[in-house]
Amino acid sequence: MTALLLVDDQPLVRAGLVRIFEGEPGLEVAGECADGDEVVRAAARVRPDVVLMDVRMKRVDGAEATRLLRAVPGAPPVLTLTMFDDPAVVAAVLAAGAAGFVLKDAPCEEIIQATRAVAAGKGWLDPAVAPQVLDVYRTRVGATPPPPALAGLSPRERQVLALIGEGATNPEIAVRLSIAEGTVKTHIGRVFTKLGLRDRAAAVIFALRHGLTP
Repeated sequence: MTALLLVDDQPLVRAGLVRIFEGEPGLEVAGECADGDEVVRAAARVRPDVVLMDVRMKRVDGAEATRLLRAVPGAPPVLTLTMFDDPAVVAAVLAAGAAGFVLKDAPCEEIIQATRAVAAGKGWLDPAVAPQVLDVYRTRVGATPPPPALAGLSPRERQVLALIGEGATNPEIAVRLSIAEGTVKTHIGRVFTKLGLRDRAAAVIFALRHGLTP
């Protein structure tokens, strides 16, 4: 059973999330927090497998709460849920160590899918904000010299990585490169292995930092 910790300062939002996960096989809401300053203690108490984190909270915001939690050894991954699609906010949350980002007004099925992906050690970046996030990183960070491992990618693997950096989904990558979706998954697995990337969110940041996106 995958245990979830919900972090949001609005009781109605938390109640809505509880309803979304009720009856979902393998998912269980194990605890709730009303602000970011409660997260570290709550995580130690309920030992969640995934933390679903709001961004805008009264005392400690989601980015800072994520940073504090991820500093704890063995901390669970964080999936950020918010109504705000401000790309600067998204970039700050990802930089703090979140494994993924999904909008609160996304379909219930997408929120569940994102939660399962993060629980499985993957990343999730809502396609609606991915291009804007890249623009923020370009402005604030800029491209950095490519690491030696990048030279080990095949031309096709570099194309796939660049498209991930643009926020393209696997089906979109398959269409743009005229290859099967299964082949896309194979290329992504090889890219992650060669570059030591944990998940898709890390791949997006990598592609931007090293100037692989147009």
